[in-house]
Amino acid sequence: MATPMVEDSNFEDDQLSSMSTDDIIRASRLLDNEIRILKEESQRTTMELDSIKDKIKENQEKIKLNKQLPYLVGNIVEVCNELAFYFS
Repeated sequence: MATPMVEDSNFEDDQLSSMSTDDIIRASRLLDNEIRILKEESQRTTMELDSIKDKIKENQEKIKLNKQLPYLVGNIVEVCNELAFYFS
């Protein structure tokens, strides 16, 4: 398994040795730009993930409240019916 990495390394060394200083600097700048773009994309994706997690949390709380509401309404109706029975 180590052989492909060694071959890639040799290829890169050969490629670098055949490049001029300006070409190496240009390639380095291209890599730096690509790294910057990927970091920005990673940060954007992380922020989007956090936003989605917050929305999920809010929706779960809403679901929790909506599940409780019918029971509360049912209890109030029962209490009102009992009060109406006693006062009639």
